[in-house]
Amino acid sequence: MDKRVVKKLTGIFNIYRYASYIAAGRLNGKVAIVTASTDGIGYGIAERLGREGAKVIISSRKQKNVDQALEKLKSHKLDVCGLVCHVANPEDRKRLYDEAIKQYGGINILVSNAAVNPAIGGVLECDESSWDKIFDVNVKSSFMLAKEAVPHLEKQGSGKIVFISSIAGFQPFPLLGAYSQLKAALHYSKLCSPGNRKNQICTSFNSK
Repeated sequence: MDKRVVKKLTGIFNIYRYASYIAAGRLNGKVAIVTASTDGIGYGIAERLGREGAKVIISSRKQKNVDQALEKLKSHKLDVCGLVCHVANPEDRKRLYDEAIKQYGGINILVSNAAVNPAIGGVLECDESSWDKIFDVNVKSSFMLAKEAVPHLEKQGSGKIVFISSIAGFQPFPLLGAYSQLKAALHYSKLCSPGNRKNQICTSFNSK
């Protein structure tokens, strides 16, 4: 077998081996909110957080999706609750935090995963309403969720804020002009709050 192939396979094996060593329960006692978390990347994150011991609040714009995801997650004996939330709606965002307080007494982790892309083409081909929608969901809602999370995180002494973003913010995709532009805006947003850490995960194309 080619040495380069062997090296690559060995690297992949080591990644999976390391992942299997991560101690279950390292997030015991922590509470996490994950937006857009009833399928795809968001669901995977919610499930992993739950398996690590966190209590998780999931959300989606559709009640049916929330119900189906809760059923699957609870079948794994995970401590989860969920509700309908459109992240561009301030009242829905408030309900997320209210639910976290009601069910679990606080919040330690926020994962902002929601994103949309109604426009295909270059930046100049994107109409104003589509640009506004992408901005409201992909940028503004993430910032507002984080801003609204900070007082809750500070009550716990510290916390983690994670934005799920895209490599398009660094290397724009030709047919995703406005999406790429606004992901770049998300990359360079800054949150200044002592004791709280903000991370960003940049994904590539995903089937969900």
